Amino acid sequence: MTRPVERVGTSATGATNNLRAALRDRGRETADGEITADTRVAAVAELWLRDLDESSRALRTKITYRENWERHLRAAVGQLRLRDLRVSSVDRVIRELRERSGNGTAIHSKVVLSGILGLAVRHDALDANPVRELTPVRGRRRSKKEAATLTEDSLIGLRAHLRASPAAVRHDLVDIVDVLSGLGCRIGELLALDWTKVDAAGSLSIEGTVIRVPAQGLIVQAHTKSAAGMRTITPPAWLMEILVRRYAAAHGEWVFPSTRGTLRDPENTRTRLREAIAGTEWEGLHPHAFRHLVATRLDAAGLSAREIADYLGHERISMTQDVYMSRKANGANAAAALAILDPGPSVTE
Repeated sequence: MTRPVERVGTSATGATNNLRAALRDRGRETADGEITADTRVAAVAELWLRDLDESSRALRTKITYRENWERHLRAAVGQLRLRDLRVSSVDRVIRELRERSGNGTAIHSKVVLSGILGLAVRHDALDANPVRELTPVRGRRRSKKEAATLTEDSLIGLRAHLRASPAAVRHDLVDIVDVLSGLGCRIGELLALDWTKVDAAGSLSIEGTVIRVPAQGLIVQAHTKSAAGMRTITPPAWLMEILVRRYAAAHGEWVFPSTRGTLRDPENTRTRLREAIAGTEWEGLHPHAFRHLVATRLDAAGLSAREIADYLGHERISMTQDVYMSRKANGANAAAALAILDPGPSVTE
């Protein structure tokens, strides 16, 4: 938002100096770290985002929260003063964001706004954080029929469909789907794999993820979503055979590069997959479905929650148990359990 600022003086120089002082004072709302009830939310947000940038939070998290503020919250609450914020007004903003931009945006907005107003509370500019009084942000729960899932049987059909699709072959989706169905890793983790992380003896290390940084482009973040995501695993033998074949034909450092041999964009890869399965029974399938497929297979084979969590890179075993597992478990070997998902000879050989 722009506003005219005008000052007068006994001379042109005096008026100019008075205007500069006024502009300086307007920008000093929080320059000295002081936050009051009259401070605008945008000024507090800048302090909170600065603290976020200096924190140890993941780079992707920092980018996501800053983008959320700039795209959604700045226009909605940025010019309000802290004293004007009420639970009702904050609730209205979050509800409108959910209706306009979806549940994910509303959840992120609630987290960001809670952090900003929490900073105001710590400076005694607010007595309480109004975000904490809101009801949880919940979207419409999808039924099992609506949810895009993948079973061992449907994986066979999906593989056949992709192998018969010139576009899928051209965009290297066949191997990507095969490897995802054996690793169960996140798409960004897969695309961050370089050949130094693959041991032909039978293991590979997942030690980063591909993210896009504004004004910088694609990079490999040197850590995964959580510390537990930094893992070395032993995939099934058929998967290692795919990687050995790809290594023999590789012309660059990345296991799954772009068509130019550079880092491959996770979002573009998701788009290519959506296009390849549009109008089929797999329409709406997200790469995360392969993560569920692997967990389901490992659970059916009797692996413990700890073993499955270690293979998938979950920080909390409870996440593995609540989201991915049935109510049984005993020890087994992940590579042996996943042998059943062998895609067979590759048509690209």
